[in-house]
Amino acid sequence: MLNALKALASDFQNIIFIVSGRDCDFLDRYIPPGIGLSGEHGCFLKYAGTDLWHNLVEKESLDLSWKKDVMEIFSYYTERTPGSSIEEKQASVTWHYRQADPIFGSWQAKECHNHLENNFTNIPAEIMVGKKNIEVRPKAINKGEIVRRLAKEFHEAEFVYCTGDDKTDEDMFRAFKDSPGPWCVTIGPGSKKTMAGNIHLVDNTRLHVILISPKGGIFLHHLI
Repeated sequence: MLNALKALASDFQNIIFIVSGRDCDFLDRYIPPGIGLSGEHGCFLKYAGTDLWHNLVEKESLDLSWKKDVMEIFSYYTERTPGSSIEEKQASVTWHYRQADPIFGSWQAKECHNHLENNFTNIPAEIMVGKKNIEVRPKAINKGEIVRRLAKEFHEAEFVYCTGDDKTDEDMFRAFKDSPGPWCVTIGPGSKKTMAGNIHLVDNTRLHVILISPKGGIFLHHLI
């Protein structure tokens, strides 16, 4: 994957951004140069070729006082779920249970999720259920908001390809679904419906994407 990203980034006509739930330090450590980065689901943004991270949480003056109470609930379930752990980032908190017993971990996750929903109905944050984790993050910033910003900034792009494999990526897909014009295609996990552009599924193992841009270019992408 890293080699593919390096190859794409080597073409000056390509603009690549990775929008991740990981924190800035992780992305700086593992993602090669020449690629734009967004950490913590859109809370931080760094353009390719620079070392400066833009803190969008501070610019929006978001209230993060809820983090303390969320940490207490996550700590409660961490003590009672062997193998689970807490990841506190600058603007969000995540409870991981991937290393816990699969059955017990899933049951505890449901209990934790219900606990959070019952106690945090009026806070400026949202509860996200991901792959073997539960994350609480600011409501005003998400992956959808960051791609809207990038789409507006790079509005002359002939072709936009957006892909993801998690529920948190649905914010991106919704953002592009509402975008005008046939220049964008999005692919999500297991989705067989066209969200934007023209997507043609051949069978369960092969996916052809055919898109005609407003400028007349024809693009073909084949996934196996």
